[in-house]
Amino acid sequence: MMGADSPMEHERWRQVEELFHAALERAPEERQSFLRQACNEDTELRLQVEHLISIDHRAGSRLERQVIEEVTAALDADAPLEGAQVGPYLILSPLGAGGMGKVYRARDTKLARDVAMKTLPSEFARNPERLARLRREARTLASLNHPNIAAIYGMEESGNSCWLVLELVEGQNLHGPLPSQSRKRCALPNKSRRRWKPPTKKASFIAI
Repeated sequence: MMGADSPMEHERWRQVEELFHAALERAPEERQSFLRQACNEDTELRLQVEHLISIDHRAGSRLERQVIEEVTAALDADAPLEGAQVGPYLILSPLGAGGMGKVYRARDTKLARDVAMKTLPSEFARNPERLARLRREARTLASLNHPNIAAIYGMEESGNSCWLVLELVEGQNLHGPLPSQSRKRCALPNKSRRRWKPPTKKASFIAI
């Protein structure tokens, strides 16, 4: 019986490797006839080389698909979204961005109303954990019904992006320090705080 490190074994694998690389240099339709001629009647040698070519082809196809998907995702992420169509929604302008997502003003072309649309930042658009969190956020918002919480209208998926469609609440953003009156109200003792009623103006709680 031939050992794994025998000279004959090394010579055999050197022959397989040479034929493998020689076959790859030829067009796919020419490889079979080349191997039949090069291997002559050595069927085992031909099958070993064909097996290596099959593995290389599958690995190359997966890598090629992965590269294409990553390049496409990068191009989609860098493309300006203003004017893009996501289902029945036309993206109009950005409203805000942060580590949790990006929010845009969009036009519902079916119901003729403006909405807010939230999506993940481009670097997390294909992250399964972030996508699951976004879907959980959608389910949580859908389970809430309160006059001070903006409503969710649904979810849309377009290409590599997932979007939350939310009620658009007009008003000032929350950047900057709180007005002095608001600071005093937040600092009230617990008993006084219980008597305070929330403002009637609806707030949109969108984590961005």
